[in-house]
Amino acid sequence: MSYHLLIKKAYKYPLPKQVPNMDGCYYDHKKGYWISKTNNLPVILDKNFIKPRTKKEDRETGEDQKGE
Repeated sequence: MSYHLLIKKAYKYPLPKQVPNMDGCYYDHKKGYWISKTNNLPVILDKNFIKPRTKKEDRETGEDQKGE
Protein backbone atom coordinates (compact mmCIF):
# COMPACT_ATOMS: atom_id res chain seq x y z
CA MET A 1 0.00 0.00 0.00
CA SER A 2 1.34 3.42 -0.96
CA TYR A 3 1.06 6.21 1.62
CA HIS A 4 0.57 9.90 0.89
CA LEU A 5 3.77 11.97 0.75
CA LEU A 6 2.78 13.97 3.87
CA ILE A 7 2.29 10.78 5.87
CA LYS A 8 5.67 9.44 4.73
CA LYS A 9 7.56 12.67 5.54
CA ALA A 10 5.74 13.72 8.74
CA TYR A 11 7.90 13.90 11.86
CA LYS A 12 6.70 11.66 14.68
CA TYR A 13 7.29 13.10 18.14
CA PRO A 14 8.19 10.65 20.92
CA LEU A 15 5.59 10.35 23.65
CA PRO A 16 6.66 10.82 27.27
CA LYS A 17 7.25 7.46 28.92
CA GLN A 18 6.78 8.51 32.53
CA VAL A 19 3.36 8.44 34.14
CA PRO A 20 2.61 10.73 37.09
CA ASN A 21 2.45 8.95 40.43
CA MET A 22 -0.30 10.37 42.62
CA ASP A 23 0.48 8.17 45.64
CA GLY A 24 1.21 10.40 48.61
CA CYS A 25 -1.08 13.14 47.32
CA TYR A 26 -4.71 14.04 47.73
CA TYR A 27 -7.09 16.24 45.74
CA ASP A 28 -8.53 19.20 47.62
CA HIS A 29 -11.96 19.82 46.07
CA LYS A 30 -12.33 23.18 47.81
CA LYS A 31 -9.03 24.53 46.45
CA GLY A 32 -9.19 22.62 43.16
CA TYR A 33 -5.71 21.08 43.04
CA TRP A 34 -3.56 18.17 44.26
CA ILE A 35 -1.67 18.56 47.54
CA SER A 36 1.30 16.55 48.81
CA LYS A 37 0.65 14.68 52.05
CA THR A 38 4.28 15.12 53.15
CA ASN A 39 4.50 18.92 53.10
CA ASN A 40 0.90 20.12 52.45
CA LEU A 41 2.03 22.12 49.40
CA PRO A 42 0.54 21.93 45.88
CA VAL A 43 2.29 19.15 43.96
CA ILE A 44 2.63 21.40 40.92
CA LEU A 45 5.26 23.42 42.83
CA ASP A 46 7.46 20.33 43.35
CA LYS A 47 10.18 20.29 40.67
CA ASN A 48 10.56 16.48 40.93
CA PHE A 49 6.86 15.78 40.38
CA ILE A 50 6.06 14.33 36.94
CA LYS A 51 3.17 16.46 35.80
CA PRO A 52 0.22 14.90 33.94
CA ARG A 53 0.13 15.42 30.20
CA THR A 54 -2.43 17.95 29.04
CA LYS A 55 -3.66 19.37 25.76
CA LYS A 56 -1.32 22.32 26.29
CA GLU A 57 1.67 19.97 26.05
CA ASP A 58 0.74 18.85 22.54
CA ARG A 59 3.18 19.84 19.83
CA GLU A 60 2.12 22.62 17.55
CA THR A 61 2.61 22.34 13.80
CA GLY A 62 3.41 24.73 11.02
CA GLU A 63 5.16 28.00 11.75
CA ASP A 64 5.92 27.08 15.37
CA GLN A 65 8.37 24.39 14.22
CA LYS A 66 10.63 26.61 12.06
CA GLY A 67 13.81 25.10 13.52
CA GLU A 68 13.13 21.60 12.20
